[in-house]
Amino acid sequence: MKTKKLSFMIASILSIALLIGLASATLTISGVTELDQDGSSFSFNIASTENETVNFSLNDITNGGRTITFTAPSDITINDTVAQSITVNYNVETGFDFDFGDVFETTLTAQGTTSNAITQVFKFQESDFCLYSNPGELRVRVTDVKVTEGFGEDDEWFPMDQIEVEIEIENKGDEDIDDIAVEWGLYSNENDEWVIEVDDLKDFNLKDGDEEVKTISFTIDDDMDVDLNDLQDGSYTIYVKATGDVDISPSEETCTSDTEDVTIIIESDFVVLSDFENLDTVQCGTEFQLIADAWNIGDDDQEDVYVKVFNRELNINERIELGDIDAFEKEGFEFNFMLPDDAEEKRYSLTLSVYDDNDDVYENDFDDESAVFDLAFDLQGNCAKPSAVVSASLYEGGEAGKTLSIKSTIMNSGEKSTTYLLNAAGYAEWASTARLEQSTFTLNSGESREVMITFDVKDGIEGEKTFNIEILADNELIVNQPVAVNIVDKGFNFPSIGGSNWHLWAIGALNVILVIFIIVIAIRIARR
Repeated sequence: MKTKKLSFMIASILSIALLIGLASATLTISGVTELDQDGSSFSFNIASTENETVNFSLNDITNGGRTITFTAPSDITINDTVAQSITVNYNVETGFDFDFGDVFETTLTAQGTTSNAITQVFKFQESDFCLYSNPGELRVRVTDVKVTEGFGEDDEWFPMDQIEVEIEIENKGDEDIDDIAVEWGLYSNENDEWVIEVDDLKDFNLKDGDEEVKTISFTIDDDMDVDLNDLQDGSYTIYVKATGDVDISPSEETCTSDTEDVTIIIESDFVVLSDFENLDTVQCGTEFQLIADAWNIGDDDQEDVYVKVFNRELNINERIELGDIDAFEKEGFEFNFMLPDDAEEKRYSLTLSVYDDNDDVYENDFDDESAVFDLAFDLQGNCAKPSAVVSASLYEGGEAGKTLSIKSTIMNSGEKSTTYLLNAAGYAEWASTARLEQSTFTLNSGESREVMITFDVKDGIEGEKTFNIEILADNELIVNQPVAVNIVDKGFNFPSIGGSNWHLWAIGALNVILVIFIIVIAIRIARR
């Protein structure tokens, strides 16, 4: 009995050991190479720690309506002593486009009868940016890369930077090249993807020996082909190529390319302003409206963000609360301010500073540059109240009962062209009417105009009299200039009884009588 039990235990142990050995069988694949775009098959080696049968399957690849189909081998029996070579056939459908920058791969699955399934990825070779040679000796070069607006410098960029790239294309061959297309894109070496998909410029022709310079502009923002929050800190490449047709018979396609490596920097805590919307020219006495976006271009969320707007000359010192802004998100804001109607016409600049929840202006770690922005605008038109200087002098006349002419000179002492309205007032006591040679006219700054004012002086008027020259502009009285004139009465009119100067006339009459009396006495004495 004991012998049977012992035999059963030994058999059980051997069975368990066998099962463990079978369950631990392992498949391995080796000898993997890149697949040739122009090929039709590839090979690899497979081995197992046990004798078993292996089944294979692969995924087809489709792009642009064209397919690469794979033919997996039938079940293969392998043993634990020799690795077996496996060949897979594939067919690339005519017209399949191996786009530059795109990765084309298939996944092979190997399933053994005793081993767990394993997978292996096979990739096709990456395409060159140029798909054919350069018989036309065309040359393309990235000659300049610069940040036109933002915090980056040349080949080191921040999100929201505005970039300008200059490209030079030259025909160094002996033949003309027609229909030249310049294509470009921005590629992420970190994520192996296009950040800006390949775009092209308008076609042009180049004669032998000629060159052309093209400029492309773009912004590192949400208008790219990836989201801002998918950008990685690190290396990127600008790819540029030029293709054309060599002007020979039959024509040949020609292509050349160039690259420029750049770096995009992602900060932890940095908020910047962009997308400003404002009028470049505004008028005094009107409302200035500024619209902009505050972008959190760091990878950390920000709290209690605010913006300060400042200009000492215009007495602007405002705080605009923005609140919380998540990483790579934006918060729009608006600022309105009534501009003074008497400000000086010139170019002004608003200073906008972005503050964090510690009341500190944001600074980047790259070069300690602060998030401070200057926004310039021209203030002109309807500014500074109009003014004028008036002078007057006697031109002719000055007798009672006759006309009196005054020559007035009006000069525009303001800073802008002004239309004036001229008027005479306060003369009713000594003149019946006043006539102006011209009552309305326009003067540029510093310009002057002479205007004659003629009065019909009343009879019996004499002595110093006054009137006012009034000048209006923009429906406002800006000058009220008093002018004095001297009137004399040369007429011989007897005064009415009770007149204010009767005693003067009495003395005059007495003198006349005395003179006549003396003449009469003298005549009588002479006769005797």
